[in-house]
Amino acid sequence: MVFQRVISDRPPNTGVLPTALSGDSLDQQEMFVRCSFGPPFPLPTGFDVIVPGKRPRQITPDMLGPLPPVEVDVVLECAGNGRALMRPTPEGIPWLLDGVSPITVGGVRLADVLGSLPEDIVDVVFTGADRGFVHPEGEVHYQYSLSADEARSRGPILATHIGGEPLTAVHGAPIRLIVPGQYGMKSVKWLTRVEAMTSRFTGHFVRRYRYLGDAVEPDGAQVGHIEVRSMISSPFNGETVSAPVEVRGSAWSGSGEVEAVEVSVDDGATWHQANLIRRETGGRWAPVRWAVTIDRPAGRAIVLARAFDAAGASQPLDPRWNEKGYGNNVVHRVSVDVV
Repeated sequence: MVFQRVISDRPPNTGVLPTALSGDSLDQQEMFVRCSFGPPFPLPTGFDVIVPGKRPRQITPDMLGPLPPVEVDVVLECAGNGRALMRPTPEGIPWLLDGVSPITVGGVRLADVLGSLPEDIVDVVFTGADRGFVHPEGEVHYQYSLSADEARSRGPILATHIGGEPLTAVHGAPIRLIVPGQYGMKSVKWLTRVEAMTSRFTGHFVRRYRYLGDAVEPDGAQVGHIEVRSMISSPFNGETVSAPVEVRGSAWSGSGEVEAVEVSVDDGATWHQANLIRRETGGRWAPVRWAVTIDRPAGRAIVLARAFDAAGASQPLDPRWNEKGYGNNVVHRVSVDVV
């Protein structure tokens, strides 16, 4: 059973506790929920594809059947995951480290539906059926864009299933976008329209998801790939454990494959290399399980875990801060009593 933290009912926003992040895929009833406006009613039946110079098409789930199916293990993570750990805490959904879920996505590749795009296409815009009021525009639909190169790539998926089951209403039924390796704001739910554009898209959410006042990214840089992160799934915070201490968890990154995970049981004074356990068929975007057993005298212990990826990125010991609360991949800490 996966325990969840309800953050809000309207719109629904629910977090997943770290004990669920062992690396196993979660089903839709277990995964975190992030909604800007809430599920639309009625749900859409499909979406329109608009490409300059081509006849508009309407795509329904049945029409995806003849295309090559894909099933991919990914980590879906909110850009604001870890926001509540920043000081001062920025405005926004107060995620601890629970705005994330490993899932298995089924569907077809976006590129197989779009086909060839004209050379002058700059962005492809995805519109969801959900809508609500934002400042200063007023009522808008949730929209986000991918660059033409991203849309042409073999990464983005038009998802119809998660965990082998058809999408539920809260997770974007009947068809949603999933962009592996990118924060979740790009994975538009309840698709109603996919439009290729010859100019840059500057909608509300594309303008909103940018780094401001960040020590790493320049001001105005768009939020994109998921920062490298490792989570401790066992032991849980406050648990009493026996020595030697077995520590387990999972790690992932949107910028490069996870190459190493280090664990400390003395609040960062010393570090130990964990064993990485990769899924045989998981693929590039699947979380990596890890485990290590460390001897430790009896008493209170502060356990930390940090991951390193192939792009040279690692996790900071202190929370990263910016005005919107994005990209905070601070190391995960738990306190345990060793007996």
